[in-house]
Amino acid sequence: MLQRIMPKGGWPLPDRPMPWDSIPWNPTIHLFLFVHRIDGLPPGLYWLNRNPDHRDISSFKSAMHEQFVWLTPEACPSNLPLYLLEEGNAQHLAKQLSCGQDIAGDSAFALGMVAEFDDSLETFGPWFYKRLFWETGLIGQVLYLEAEAAGIRSTGIGCFFDDPVHRVLGVHPQTKWQSLYHFTVGGPLDDGRLTTLPPYGPHVT
Repeated sequence: MLQRIMPKGGWPLPDRPMPWDSIPWNPTIHLFLFVHRIDGLPPGLYWLNRNPDHRDISSFKSAMHEQFVWLTPEACPSNLPLYLLEEGNAQHLAKQLSCGQDIAGDSAFALGMVAEFDDSLETFGPWFYKRLFWETGLIGQVLYLEAEAAGIRSTGIGCFFDDPVHRVLGVHPQTKWQSLYHFTVGGPLDDGRLTTLPPYGPHVT
């Protein structure tokens, strides 16, 4: 699933897999993951580097907490730049950062989409701000599709505390990195209160 959201930014634009051929810039969004229930991965905090220009992760290490270990998990595919930051139960933390919503901690995993904020705006200009959200939206749409294909579900989390997320990472109060959107993936719990109605009411003449 995580491999599907890797946009192959080092490839020529026409060769990138859909939908990443629709954004003509290298990735600016990375994933800060709260892993709860994934076979082969210890629970904890993880970082997924989506930009091939950052193969050297020293810029991440220098920007974040010193205690993060930056280890590649044993079960991780060699072409997936996923790093363990800190092992441990992150369910309560994930809920706290997502405005107390249980879906962030009761899922298989949750994540925050963290932007290379200052560098992107300095490189492209203020107009690029909305493009950061375009990229988070594409990541979310791919996760929706991949979760359904895997027989589970996913949902965006619009309410989260960005500054506490930055403190957990160790990047607060600088604006070099900014958390823009949160998401969670796991088994569905259908809400019986929801109903489906016909799209149109009786025709009125």
